[in-house]
Amino acid sequence: MAQFFFHFLDGRSRSRDELGLELATAEQAYLEAFAAAQAMWPELLAARCNPLDCVFEVTDANDAVLFRLPFAELVDACRRPSAPGPESELHQAIEATHVRAQAAKEDIRSGFDEVRLSLQEASELLARLAKFEPPRVA
Repeated sequence: MAQFFFHFLDGRSRSRDELGLELATAEQAYLEAFAAAQAMWPELLAARCNPLDCVFEVTDANDAVLFRLPFAELVDACRRPSAPGPESELHQAIEATHVRAQAAKEDIRSGFDEVRLSLQEASELLARLAKFEPPRVA
């Protein structure tokens, strides 16, 4: 589990998240930020703060920015059948990582297949060689 911090920016100020949340993945952190932004939207409107100016900046335990979630993405999600949508930056990064992982998995599988074949050929050659060795005389 990793620690994620959800800092809130409203266009004028930045509120630091000092507690954070322990989550398994950055994708879960994105989904938490998205849900929190949805819950905050009516409160922001009631406080006469434009939610479109707001952003969650999600950082890790070292305060490195992992991603930013502009609240405007919520409006975009309303136009799509599901939220968060496939056009999100995080979703694209996850998809690219998945594609690279699949390619690496196939490369490893292919490498193991080549090694198995080489070992089988070596075993067969050793068996043939054993048939041609003259008996040892002591």
